[in-house]
Amino acid sequence: MAEQTIVNKKADSFEKYLKDNNLNFFTRFDKGDENQTVLFRSNIQVEGQQLPVNVITDRTIYTIIRVFVGQHIIKENNRADFDSFMNQMNRSYKVFKYAATDDGDLFLDACMPSTQESFDPKVVRIVLDVVVDHLNHEYKKVMQMAWK
Repeated sequence: MAEQTIVNKKADSFEKYLKDNNLNFFTRFDKGDENQTVLFRSNIQVEGQQLPVNVITDRTIYTIIRVFVGQHIIKENNRADFDSFMNQMNRSYKVFKYAATDDGDLFLDACMPSTQESFDPKVVRIVLDVVVDHLNHEYKKVMQMAWK
């Protein structure tokens, strides 16, 4: 039996959506890996700060919006506050989840499953808008915890 090759049609669909809607704030980066991962990189402005955001597509059923909320902001003295905040947010919101790295970086992920054929770039845009709105309400709290 011949091995079936699955291509990353989501990346091309998302790029076409961006072009068709004159949304020129993303830069495409093809990783060239075995999953045909394509990153669409940009920044979102929240409370006067530019937060890096990636829309990550590949040939799996997952498309991820990842926002890097803060680098090395979680420390020993504020870890309990951040753990409580992340737990509260993760219980409250279905579309995205907060996570932290071992070295104290905080990021927010929204994971949207779809087949290559059912991928809808408009949903990515809607979820991104929800994430930006959320961060505009919560970012100040995050930074207050970071500065403790």
